[in-house]
Amino acid sequence: MYTIKGVAIVRGFGSGPALVTRKPINFAAALAGVSSIIPGKRGLIHDRHHELFKKNITNKVLVFPTCIGSTFTGMVLMQLIYKREAPAAIIIQNADTLLVSGAVLSEVWFNYGMPIIQYQEKDIYDKIHTGDKVEVNGDRGEINVYSSYRQV
Repeated sequence: MYTIKGVAIVRGFGSGPALVTRKPINFAAALAGVSSIIPGKRGLIHDRHHELFKKNITNKVLVFPTCIGSTFTGMVLMQLIYKREAPAAIIIQNADTLLVSGAVLSEVWFNYGMPIIQYQEKDIYDKIHTGDKVEVNGDRGEINVYSSYRQV
């Protein structure tokens, strides 16, 4: 186990297997649409152009560089959190205020949210790999990574 220090953006604690991509995510294109109204399918990436196409983000620690797309981003995330089909936590290189608003509003309105930590260094992709067990402490900005595959 090793710890990475980031910047706490949204408080809370989340853990799960990492799902890592170096590509930005358009939450509206990837997670909204007709197929996202079906329970159990809301957390699936529906964007055919993204490398995470057909991957499920539910209860994963989602690691990615930034969001792209519309002002609808926060509402998509808030709906996923409300329906309990959101990531367990997000680690992002550039925290977009539209994305963050979804987690904050969910915490305020539903008393249930998810932590978001910003870690701007490019070495994040050397430190966390898909499948690693990750714990995110959004109160302290700490990321604990458990990997049985390698030594860092």
